[in-house]
Amino acid sequence: MGKRFSYGGDAAGGPRKRAKVVHEAPTSEEVHASRQLRQLLVFDQDPARSRHGLQSLKLYLDELLSTDGGIKSERAKILRDYLDSEKPAEDGENPVYLPDIMHTWSHAGQTNNDNLMSAVPVVLVLLLRLLSQSLETVPYGLGICRTLLIKEFQQLISRNLTADKGKSFVISPTLRLLREAVSFDGGAIARPLFRARATMLKSLARNMGIVHMGEDKEDTKRPSARTNAIQFFLAAIKYLHPEAKKELLSQRDIVSALTRDVKQDPPYMLKELLVGLKNHIIMDDKVPREAKSNLLNTSTLVRLSALYQYRLDSPAEDEPSIADMAHELLLAVCTNPACGVLRQDAGFYPREIDPNTTIPRAELDDLGLEAVAWMNKFKTEVPIRNFTLSNFLPNLRPWSSVKQSELITSIFKVAPELVANYFINNKSFTFEPKLSATWIGYAAFLFNTIILPIPENLCRGPNVPELPPPTSIVLDNVLPLPLNQKALVRCLEHKSNMIKFFATRILVVAIEKLDAVITIYQDPSHTNKSIWNEAARRLVDEFCQRAPGIRNMITACQKIPTEDLLHREAASRLLRLCYEVLPQATLSAKLDVSAHLDAVLGRISNQELEDPRDFALGLKELESLLAIAGYSPGMRWFGASKGTTLSPFTQLLKICVEAPKGVSLEAMKQVLNFVAVEQQLVPGHAGHPGLLPLIEALQSSSKYASQAWPFLDNCLTQCASKSVKYVEMLQDIAQETAESTSQNIDGPLVSPIILAIRDQLPHASKNGGEEVLKALGRILPSYLGLSATVGESRPILSSIFSKMVSDLPDPKGKLAKAGVPERLEFQHNSWSSSKPKSEKKAVDTQDAATLETNIDQETLEGVLHVPDSLEAENSALMKWANKTADELVDEGYATSLIALLASEHASIRKEALVSILKVADKIKQSQYEEKEQVWLLLSELAETAKDNIHNGPLPSTIVAFASHALHIVRDPLHGLYPKVNIFLTRGPYWSLDKLPLVDEILTEEPNVGDAFYTQINWLLTYLIDGLRSASDLELYHKKRNRGPILERILALAVNPYMRLPLRTQVLRLLYRASSIEGGSTTLTTRFSVMNWLEERWSACADSSEAAVYDGLRRRIWETCDQQRVTEWSKNGLP
Repeated sequence: MGKRFSYGGDAAGGPRKRAKVVHEAPTSEEVHASRQLRQLLVFDQDPARSRHGLQSLKLYLDELLSTDGGIKSERAKILRDYLDSEKPAEDGENPVYLPDIMHTWSHAGQTNNDNLMSAVPVVLVLLLRLLSQSLETVPYGLGICRTLLIKEFQQLISRNLTADKGKSFVISPTLRLLREAVSFDGGAIARPLFRARATMLKSLARNMGIVHMGEDKEDTKRPSARTNAIQFFLAAIKYLHPEAKKELLSQRDIVSALTRDVKQDPPYMLKELLVGLKNHIIMDDKVPREAKSNLLNTSTLVRLSALYQYRLDSPAEDEPSIADMAHELLLAVCTNPACGVLRQDAGFYPREIDPNTTIPRAELDDLGLEAVAWMNKFKTEVPIRNFTLSNFLPNLRPWSSVKQSELITSIFKVAPELVANYFINNKSFTFEPKLSATWIGYAAFLFNTIILPIPENLCRGPNVPELPPPTSIVLDNVLPLPLNQKALVRCLEHKSNMIKFFATRILVVAIEKLDAVITIYQDPSHTNKSIWNEAARRLVDEFCQRAPGIRNMITACQKIPTEDLLHREAASRLLRLCYEVLPQATLSAKLDVSAHLDAVLGRISNQELEDPRDFALGLKELESLLAIAGYSPGMRWFGASKGTTLSPFTQLLKICVEAPKGVSLEAMKQVLNFVAVEQQLVPGHAGHPGLLPLIEALQSSSKYASQAWPFLDNCLTQCASKSVKYVEMLQDIAQETAESTSQNIDGPLVSPIILAIRDQLPHASKNGGEEVLKALGRILPSYLGLSATVGESRPILSSIFSKMVSDLPDPKGKLAKAGVPERLEFQHNSWSSSKPKSEKKAVDTQDAATLETNIDQETLEGVLHVPDSLEAENSALMKWANKTADELVDEGYATSLIALLASEHASIRKEALVSILKVADKIKQSQYEEKEQVWLLLSELAETAKDNIHNGPLPSTIVAFASHALHIVRDPLHGLYPKVNIFLTRGPYWSLDKLPLVDEILTEEPNVGDAFYTQINWLLTYLIDGLRSASDLELYHKKRNRGPILERILALAVNPYMRLPLRTQVLRLLYRASSIEGGSTTLTTRFSVMNWLEERWSACADSSEAAVYDGLRRRIWETCDQQRVTEWSKNGLP
């Protein structure tokens, strides 16, 4: 084998190496005159000199942008002179602005010079930014933007956008140029730029994926290609019309790339993105719902939720963080049906069932709930309507983030169907007790889920359904699946008080929600009451099987520390709810409520709770225990227990007397009065205030009451244990008083407790001495006087008091002389006598209705007047000539020509017809996507008008239909697109005495989904525009097979499911008819519209809508031939 020769480094025949690419910085010079600037920018094939000129212009523009005056500064005069000298001739078809720069750019594309391909967009961006500062220079900026739309330069832009990913220095300036162009002069060229989307939007999705590389943060002055691409996208959606936004959002690759790398974006870019999406897509009512759904799919929602963990921003104190902004956006998206994600559900009823299914009565009587086939069907799977949200929710972590927990519960609130579905499909996290931040977060999330409101009528509808919802779904909403009996019992038995407290609070709200559901089940308005009652019993049984037993709850309550007032209050409320809502569950265990009640009464009465908040919690606990005591037949109200000096009843009375102001005591007073009536301490007849006079007397003499409590406790105990004795004593005293006073004593007598006090008063000195008697001398006169005020017998009270005085300290005889005080009033408690209340003067119903529904004609006009859309300027005959097919259809030039067919001048109608034929031919020869349908519509319109425009205007109904149908044939996704095309293929000529598509819309089912009301709205709009003269009105009341058109519209408006906007459209049609000479008379005599309006007014619940009905009725009466109408109605109107 031959020997290989070695080539020297300078050998001519050595192997060639790839040349090293060196990016040299371009040279520049300072600009001093416009002539110099022209010389610098003149086209030159030498790339170095071209870069030198462009770099000089760039530095000059940077200088102008950094100065205060900008384009209006003195130094900017050089640029203004240069632009004036470079302005192209206006008579050219496609004038090219900045021809030298554009020539340089074109040459750079031919020579593959990336430096120049990048430098030209950089200069144009700065120039457009500068020109936008003054209205005088805006026309030149628009010229530059239109130059970019020339096909040659579109290809250069497309070439830059599709450059290699490593050439961000070429891609980024081009994206910035497009952003400046689309937003220049308020988006003046946004539409034509979008029409060139094949080149302008090329590789946009790919460019969104070119992210910033490196460990350093992205520099705001040198953003990545992704940042520039997103900013261009945001500028586009800001200025594009809704249909263009819809088409842009239908590009899946762009929508997917928009949020794919969102976690790596800089903070300023994310703020722009979140604000832009919210303002210009999500909250834009003009953007269709399906377009929003294309953007807000599951992937987008998951990526946006990843911003909860975004840590690259450091916002100021008054600025929201990225996580806060993302949270606000997700809340709006997921809870607002108009945003395209949320779908209306049926509450607790799954997607596949009909709650109003009719089941034979015999089957219901024989089988009960088993006759409902789907009642036990949804324990492992729940069919839902909100698939996007169902797939999105498992990606959130409610236990680790308060915001994510708030988001999920907000979604559950507006879509209750997702609650059961969520917990059935997400079983990874259990509720096994463990004192950690994760468990506490999950417990808080479950708590917030349970306290969510119940859907209206369980189905989010106005009417109660015929059949109850599936029990398993309702139970999962009341007590979610993770809260099973085993986990809850372990929580109640856990050594941590916090875990036990969380479990207690969760059970409290769960039983409260169960009670609310049972109340709905037991509503007497149900037609199938037996089925609903059986469903309520089954729901309670299954709840008891999932919840802990009453013994576990009682044991947990007994182990709560005394100082943990919040926990004790929750536990007492839990036990109270069990006795009230689940009485059958309490039969398995007995609760000695007396011990708990004594402990609470002792703490409160001894004033151990100094903090007002602790005192309020103690009262809450006491209220719950008192309620439980009411359900316990073994409760010992009278008789002090071990370690106490007063009975529970007296302690409770003492708390009511000594409680600070502002504390609600109504519940305790109700318990006191209930026990007092049961034990015959006070009369039980209606109207008697019970113990209120005694409480008022003790509060009025509060400084003496503390010494009288042992005596009062003894009296209360004696009266309760010997009630028969004091009842007989009362009868004897009443008889004695009647004999001594010769009065007939009947009606209310006195409270037996007063007799017990009189009976025990002689023994008071033995138990308490003079201090007790002195205190009673202050309290008893007031008590007896207040008893007389509430209606008890004053003669008997005076007789009893005369006997009391002998045992009270009264050395000077003042008490005996004063007797029972008269006309005492309640100062500390609210009580009113049974005097009849003053009645308010009744307001005449008719006058009130007149006040509520009065509306002036000016306001009525503002609500119902619709401008005439068929009034077009004659200049439309000239404007269309130099427009493209896209502009003719999309920007309304063809519609303006159609409107001129209704002109009063024959010459204008003829010229408009010729122009329409030319427009149809131009569109047919273009590349417009829907050219065939548009051509067919315009051709049939021309054929219809050809023989009819010589004698007069074409009927407004035909012109209005053609104008509105043109908007449909250019949009294949419109719900009426099939109907309009079927109509166009029937024949080449339209009948002038018929209203196109009216029968098809009113009688046939919609071709697309539930678009009936959308089609009705389109029909009403076209009918309003087509009603302009008396001849038009004749077509509306002409007799037809299915009845006059106007009569069918009035019948349609009575539909209870038609919403206010559509009802208002019907009223606008009537208002338009009343504006025509003789129209009001025709409406009244042909259609009895006055009676129709009166009937709608009387049935209207909304006062503002009723005002419109009444105002329209008055207008029709004022504009009609009143004499003829009066004769027609035989004086029955108005």
